[in-house]
Amino acid sequence: MKRIGFCFVLLISVFSFAQTRVGEVQFNNSDVFEEEELMLNGAGAKDKLYAIGLYLNFEVDGVDDGILVAEKNENMALTIKVLSSSLNSDKLKEVLRNGLERATDGNSYLLEDQIRKFFTYIPKEVNKHDILKITFKKDKGLTVYRNMESLGTLNNLDFKKAFFKIWLGENPTDEELKEDLLGSLQTNPVLGRWKVYDKRTGVATSIVQIYVIKNSVFGVIERMLRQSERDAVCYECKGDDKNKQVEGLVVLKRLRPKGENKYAGGKFTNIKNGEVSDCQIWVDEDEEDILNVRYKGSGGTHKWKRIKK
Repeated sequence: MKRIGFCFVLLISVFSFAQTRVGEVQFNNSDVFEEEELMLNGAGAKDKLYAIGLYLNFEVDGVDDGILVAEKNENMALTIKVLSSSLNSDKLKEVLRNGLERATDGNSYLLEDQIRKFFTYIPKEVNKHDILKITFKKDKGLTVYRNMESLGTLNNLDFKKAFFKIWLGENPTDEELKEDLLGSLQTNPVLGRWKVYDKRTGVATSIVQIYVIKNSVFGVIERMLRQSERDAVCYECKGDDKNKQVEGLVVLKRLRPKGENKYAGGKFTNIKNGEVSDCQIWVDEDEEDILNVRYKGSGGTHKWKRIKK
C-alpha cells in the first residue's frame, strides 16, 4: 500500500454520478470541496427547516463513530440545504447557538470569541433553497460557503470539534438525524477492495481497489498476493504504463455507468501481456460481494470477491 503512496486514498468509495434524496432535495453522492472530492456518508432533515449531508474522505462504522468524526483533524464537510423560509439568519444562528451549548455540555462560553467570529460568516439573509457548505480543511480550519461563495474561514480545531458535535456528538440536536448522517451510506456496490482470481486455477492473484474520479470508475492494483510478484514490472504494458511497477498500476480506466450497477466504455490492462481491451464490470443484485469483470480475451466473465472490513 505504501508503494503507491496512497495517491487514491482520498477518492475511496466516492460515487459522483448519483444522488441521494432527502424529502424534496437531493445530495450528490460525492461532491467537490476546495478541490477535493468527498463521499456522502449520510444525509437527513431537521423539522422541515433544513436538510444536511455529511461528506468524508474516510469510512465510518456507524453511529458510534460520531465523536471520532467530530474530533478528527481530517478533511470533511457539511452541506446544509434550507427547506423553509422560517430558517432566516437569526433563526439559523439560534439553532447553531443551541447546538453548540448542547455539544459542549453548557460550556460554549469558552468558545465565545470563536462563535461570534463564525457568526459573522453567516449571511445576513438566508433564504429558502439556499445552500450553505461548511468545509473543514485539515490544519486550516472551517470555511463557510453560501451558494458557492466563500464567506470566511475560522481556524480553530476546538471550535470545529464542537461544531460537528452539534449533529454528531453525544447530545446532538436530533438523534435520528445523527443516525442518518452516520449510517455509512453505501451508494455504489462496485467501489471498494476486491480480490482477483485466476480464472483457470482459482488461485487469488491480487487485490484491486476501485474508486471514482470525476464520474469515471478506475481500479488500481493495491497488492500482488504472490510474494515473488511484489516487485513485478509490466514490461509488456504500453504507453505511460510501460515499465511501471505492477503494484500501483491502474488497470481499470474510465468506466462509465451503463444501467444499474453496471459500468462500461472503459479499458482494462492485462498485466500478463500488456493488452488493453474494452471492459465492463457489474454487480448482480443477489450477489453484492461478487464483482463481474469481462474484457476482450478474458475467456468469459471473471468473478472478483469483495474484501470486507
